[in-house]
Amino acid sequence: MSGVAARCPSCQSVFFVSAAQGKVANNLVRCGRCGHLFSVLENLSDSLPEPELVVSPPEPEVEVEPESVADAAASDSMPVEPDEPEDCVPESLAGLGEPRASGFDLSSLATSLPDDFDLESSAAENTGFGRRLGLSLLVVVFALVGLAGQTIYFRLPALSQELAYRPLLQTFCDVLPCQLEAYSRPELVRVEQLFVHAHSDLEGSLVVELVLINMAGLEQPYPPLILRFDDLNGEQVAVRRLFAKDYLPRSLRADEKMPVDKAVSIKLGILDPGERALSYSVSVAQ
Repeated sequence: MSGVAARCPSCQSVFFVSAAQGKVANNLVRCGRCGHLFSVLENLSDSLPEPELVVSPPEPEVEVEPESVADAAASDSMPVEPDEPEDCVPESLAGLGEPRASGFDLSSLATSLPDDFDLESSAAENTGFGRRLGLSLLVVVFALVGLAGQTIYFRLPALSQELAYRPLLQTFCDVLPCQLEAYSRPELVRVEQLFVHAHSDLEGSLVVELVLINMAGLEQPYPPLILRFDDLNGEQVAVRRLFAKDYLPRSLRADEKMPVDKAVSIKLGILDPGERALSYSVSVAQ
C-alpha cells in the first residue's frame, strides 16, 4: 500500500503513513512516540524514517557437567575422527552481529503524495475556504476605508462646519495633507438690543447701537451685518452692508475670533437716510 513520510511537529520523529490511514479523521494522525496529534498534509517530510534496530538477547550459557573418569577413559580409548571445519557462527553470537531491520521495505516508501491519497479532505477544504473568506473580507475593508476617505475629502468644506464632526476631521487632516476650513456659522450669531438714534454731536448723522452674541459651540469670525431702513409701507429706503472692520470698535481686531456666549457691544455712526426711513433692522449676512 502506498504511503507518505510525515514528521511530527512536536518531537520531530518521521513516520510513514498509508493512504488508508491518512483518510481517517481528516488526515489527522497521532504520533506513536509522543502522542501529539497533527495533520499529515501540513507536515510532509522528504526524509525517510530511521529503521529500528532489533538486537536478539544472548542465549543463556549452559553449564556442562564434568565427565566421569570412566567416560573420560572410554573417550581416550576411542579414536576421534577429525571433523571438517564449518563456516558457522554460534547461535548465541549471531544475534550480536549486524542489526536486523524492523521489517519495513524503505525502498518502496514515497516522499510525495501518492495518487490515492485524499487531498480534498474536509479539513483542507475548510482551511482553504477560511483563507479565501479572510482575504475577501480584507479587500472589502480596504475598499470601504478608501471610499470613506474620498467621501470625507471631497465633502470636507461642508462637514467641517458640523460641530459634531469637526474634532474627527481635525484628526483626519493631521494625518493627511489637508487644511480644515475655519469654522463659520453666521446663522448662529444673534443680534440683540438694537437701537438707532440721532447723533448728539453731528447733525444729519445717526448712531446705531446693538449687541452681537455667538450662539455656536466654537469661536468664529465676526460676520458681515446688513443695516436696512424701510418706509411706512415696508419698502426699502436705504441699505448698507457692514463688515467687521466697519462696525467693530478699535479695541477689537477684525481678524479676531468672536467668543462663545459673550455679548459684544457695537456702536457706530452713519448718515441719516432721510425722513422716509421710519423703521430699521440689522441682520447677519449668510
